[in-house]
Amino acid sequence: MADGPKPNPFGYADHSPFAAFGVELVYGMLRDGTPAHISTVRRGLACDCVCPACGRVLIARKGEKKVEHFGHYGAGSGCGKNAETNAHSWAKEVLDRERRILLPAVVGREGRERLQTHSGGIFEFASAALEKTLGDIVPDVILTTHSGQQLLVEVKVTHPCGPEKIAKLRERGLATLEVDLSAWRKSSDRAGIEAALIAAASRAWLFNRKQENATEKLREEIALRAAQATAAAHWRQAQAEAETRRREDVARHARDARIAHVVREVASAQGSESEAGLDELAELNPGPDDGGLFLADRTTCGFRVSSDRWQAALYVRLIRVTIGDGFYLPQFDLDDALSNIVDCIADGLAQAPPDDILADLPDALRGRTFPREAVEDYLHHLCAMGILQGDGAGGFELHDDRVEWLEKRQRIWKRAKKRREAVDKSLDTIFDAIPILEQDDFSLERWARQPVAGFELSLGALCLEERPVWSPFETVLAAIGRMVGGGPPVLDTLGLPLAGEIKRACARESAAVIAAADAREQRLRQSARAVLRDDAQAWLTDPGSNVAPVDLARKDEGGLALALDGLERERVRIAARKAADLLAADCRARLQGEADKALGKEIGSMFLKNYDAQIGASPWMIATDQAGLRLARLALEQWEARNRRKRR
Repeated sequence: MADGPKPNPFGYADHSPFAAFGVELVYGMLRDGTPAHISTVRRGLACDCVCPACGRVLIARKGEKKVEHFGHYGAGSGCGKNAETNAHSWAKEVLDRERRILLPAVVGREGRERLQTHSGGIFEFASAALEKTLGDIVPDVILTTHSGQQLLVEVKVTHPCGPEKIAKLRERGLATLEVDLSAWRKSSDRAGIEAALIAAASRAWLFNRKQENATEKLREEIALRAAQATAAAHWRQAQAEAETRRREDVARHARDARIAHVVREVASAQGSESEAGLDELAELNPGPDDGGLFLADRTTCGFRVSSDRWQAALYVRLIRVTIGDGFYLPQFDLDDALSNIVDCIADGLAQAPPDDILADLPDALRGRTFPREAVEDYLHHLCAMGILQGDGAGGFELHDDRVEWLEKRQRIWKRAKKRREAVDKSLDTIFDAIPILEQDDFSLERWARQPVAGFELSLGALCLEERPVWSPFETVLAAIGRMVGGGPPVLDTLGLPLAGEIKRACARESAAVIAAADAREQRLRQSARAVLRDDAQAWLTDPGSNVAPVDLARKDEGGLALALDGLERERVRIAARKAADLLAADCRARLQGEADKALGKEIGSMFLKNYDAQIGASPWMIATDQAGLRLARLALEQWEARNRRKRR
């Protein structure tokens, strides 16, 4: 009976499964060729196993003191292939159980080039076996396909298959695969090692006839491509030589045609009736700032017009700056200049022909200046005049001094434009107010072109003037605008049809004077009624020493102020008179009461009315204030004393 399986079928619970690949033989082979681990068989000769490497009978040694292992039975030592046999037996066991393995692609190589003829993939086989030998070759495992073909599998753990063995495999045409398990040499994961053997580990063909064929096929393809490349190079060289000859012929014909074209175009340009540049030349001739612009005539050819005409065209179209809303500073190169006067240049003659063409031109055309060079000379002439300067990048721009002058003119133009817009707006307002019948045949356009009355300058010239000249005109125009808007009349009309407006303004002014006088009179009357009541009218119309108050108020605001001052004095006088009357009434009432008490009513009445020589009046007449009351009381005391004496 067998002792039963161990917990770890390798017999080493705490070490790598590759510990089984040590010097002690732990795999034997049953009589039917199946690998058997020491842990799965009976002790002693009852194991019924032989050595997978040499075929000798094995004995299972399973004691307590030493690790379980197989030993060779009989005299002498073992065959010395224990570690190799262990690895082969383990691999055979795994592959025989799984019956599949990953095969790499079949790739032929020659230098850096590759040719894959078969793709890699999982290979299914019928069985796995350990072989003692294939001649003098001892493979690790032999896989057999369902069709009977064999595939040798070498397992690399520490040492790869040697070159001698590989040479024998190649010589005998044995398809052999090497699986590299060195990365799992210290792993304790049995499942991981098995997965690596089947598919995960790196693997390569030690020999495969199909790979040899792929390499040979790749060499043939490389040789074919090389031959094709050589043939193509010869063909291209022949084509290039033919093309060179063709181009030389074309160049020769083109050169002849070019010479003929130059001669024909020069002759045609000389007899041209082109009008190019005429308008520009006419435009420049009257301008005082444009004198001396033209470069003296040289011996040129290729132009359809005279030198002064193409130079005028170039200056007006590209260089001259027009002051206005579209003010800009030109910056251009020679090509821009040529493109602006293309109508002045004969077809194809802007650029001077190459030297070989020039050399074959008729004598009359040799040494002539073609348009490109002539235009460049003209641009440098303008630089010398201080109109242009180089821009530092091979082009041209206006000279800094000219730019400063133009910018000043542009500022003046903008100021004049703004002024003219304001004037036109004011004139529109003025003429909207003037009846059509009063405008007669007056023309604003004609008026603007002629000198403005009182200024001896046209409206456009006035707008360009500095403030000392412009401000008086602006002031007069503003006064006219105020007049037509209901303001006072003006004396200066600037030559505009304003007679009717002035008449109406004068009428408005007179009406305004009367209305102001009426308003002042009304104000004075209201004040007088408040102060004098029923006596107001008499006071208003009383001339006094010179002028009645109402006439004084109607005169002006100053007169109104004087009249109001007089009214205030009258108010103060009336108030003082009322206060005096009240005081007199009070003093007389006191005196009458005292007289009635001292003398009785009858004698007291006589006392009040009797003239007293000492006080120069009757007590009643003098008792109008406190001083008079005191005098009257003294007189009363005398009357009272006499009256007492009489009663005695």
